[in-house]
Amino acid sequence: MTALTPSLVTASLPPLERQVLELIADGHRDPEVVARLGLGTVARVRYRLNQIARRFGLEAVVRPQLVHHGYACGAVPPPPLLHPLLLDADAFDLIRALAAGKTLTAYARRRAMTSYQATYLMERTSARLTATTRPSLIRHAWQRQILGPSPFAADLAALHAQRPRLPETGRGLIVPLLSGYRLAAPATGRSPTRHLDIADGEEALVAARFLADREGYAPLWIVKPSRPGLPYRVSWGRRDAAAQPRHGFAADPVLSPDRLRSA
Repeated sequence: MTALTPSLVTASLPPLERQVLELIADGHRDPEVVARLGLGTVARVRYRLNQIARRFGLEAVVRPQLVHHGYACGAVPPPPLLHPLLLDADAFDLIRALAAGKTLTAYARRRAMTSYQATYLMERTSARLTATTRPSLIRHAWQRQILGPSPFAADLAALHAQRPRLPETGRGLIVPLLSGYRLAAPATGRSPTRHLDIADGEEALVAARFLADREGYAPLWIVKPSRPGLPYRVSWGRRDAAAQPRHGFAADPVLSPDRLRSA
């Protein structure tokens, strides 16, 4: 999986530079930024972007990366979260590459794509997220929890890291919890057992009830942590593949499939 930032440098931005980056992230083009901030010329916008890249410790001005880094290091307030969105593997990989500072040309070369194929993928992905520019694509990806620190974004990244071309990704289920959305994928031959680690026992029960009796999510059981402070594990698929306790989980399940239906 492509690293999103080579080294996350925490940096605050002067008010004017923060405003420039926020407008770029919102999808405004350079002449619009000039008009809104009274900068006079487009060259001054580009100068400010160069200054932002320097403050972030980045080698080049790649605008999608500047937006992602601004959110990730807290220099710019991240956008409010919306309902998560599932993308296919190609679109997800493209967004991650842009956030990591790759150009579309470099991405196409790495994926052995033609320029036309890469441009079409960019247009299709932007339309799916209703983004008008490449920097605004990163903003929308944060809003839709494709990028960022949310548990759903972590689940999505972990799923793609296991199998970058995983067909099950598109058949995943978005699990609504009070603490935030989570992503669950069906158990298959390639991954006979899957799980979600959830901090709260009551929320683990909610997740289990949501997944119960759905195709690809049976049998389903919950395993309690072996000591306080560790999460509950909601598991499904082949029970024998996960019979031995691992990573601090006790051997006895809290909730079996039969008890789940009556709980």
